[in-house]
Amino acid sequence: MARFRLTLVLIVGVLVYGGAAVAQEQGIAKGGTIHGYITDTTPAQLPLVNVRVQIDNGKGHIYETESAETGEFVYRDIPTDDYLINIHKFGYRSRIGKPVSVTKGGVHYLPLTMNKKENIFTELQNMFRINERQESTLQLQITTQSPQPAPIENAEVKIWQRRGGKGSSLNNFVEITGTSDADGQYRRDNLPEGRYSLTVRKDGYDTWLSMTVRENRMTTAAVKFPISNGTANTDIVLSQETDTKWVIRGKIFDTNFQQTPVSGVKVRIRGSDLKPLNALSNADGEYEFVLLPGRYSIFLDKDGYEDATGLLTVTVKSRQSSVTVIEEGMFVVYEAVAKGNVLALKHGISKKSFSEKYGELIRQVLLAVIIGIITGIFSLFLSRYLNKRQPKHS
Repeated sequence: MARFRLTLVLIVGVLVYGGAAVAQEQGIAKGGTIHGYITDTTPAQLPLVNVRVQIDNGKGHIYETESAETGEFVYRDIPTDDYLINIHKFGYRSRIGKPVSVTKGGVHYLPLTMNKKENIFTELQNMFRINERQESTLQLQITTQSPQPAPIENAEVKIWQRRGGKGSSLNNFVEITGTSDADGQYRRDNLPEGRYSLTVRKDGYDTWLSMTVRENRMTTAAVKFPISNGTANTDIVLSQETDTKWVIRGKIFDTNFQQTPVSGVKVRIRGSDLKPLNALSNADGEYEFVLLPGRYSIFLDKDGYEDATGLLTVTVKSRQSSVTVIEEGMFVVYEAVAKGNVLALKHGISKKSFSEKYGELIRQVLLAVIIGIITGIFSLFLSRYLNKRQPKHS
């Protein structure tokens, strides 16, 4: 009897071990995989090596890995849960709080970007740089709505900019048109730094937005339309009711690591047939307007923060669409999500840099110092010359 039991235990052990080995050979994953690439935010999108990647579930479990020379990082068999991705590298601004939900057997692709840190020396160089400006890049990713977004091909993209301010001639009007590729991507390089207006259209859906591209930086935007299999989703009807009110609920936050809400921001909204309306963000950075369907410009103003005047324009038209603009690495600086007759907005605003705050003052002080030194040297040489010219008295 004892022999029979021992034989049975051995058989069960072999079967369990064999089953585990077969499962491993067949690639049955215990958890999910997070896979991505990390690049800088220049138009060249150079890969970043040795970036420390933290995968944090907020419950005391943190999984870590590093990016390879290609910028690629992979972490396998992560238990199913909701995580935040944090990335760190010396000389670059850390990025904290990119959300991802890991599913069993799922491969979750996360392309991430990082900005190089500016120090006082590079800030001073930027203030006095008079060389030719480097060009900027604008990139769009156009997809269908969640839960399973798919790329939208041949979406019409139009970019335009009026140079020279109000009343400038048509010769100063720049317009660029194009379409998204099979991956739903549209990219435009060699754009001068500045503010641009964009429209994206497909199958009766369209969105209008304003984006600022910065020198030697890539600005990305994700545009999502309720389109299924390349045609308009008949379950979602575009809002044609001109008398239906919309609620615009906005939230303003600082583009720091914690994305802190910013209170006391002066918010002004203006439309073609609307007198400007004003609001002030509360302690949670929130504000609200009730408006008729139309196109509206939003102006944000707060001392110590970068100018956002006329930066954001929203279209209150489609009952379900979204636009997300990323300017600083993985941080969202503008997001508009329409659902029913509610348009939820997020605005990320950045504190002014050292050069933006004090650049003009420092330039004036340094110029005054240089002029003073030159004047002093000239006066010294003139004084010596005059002394030599005077006759000597015995």
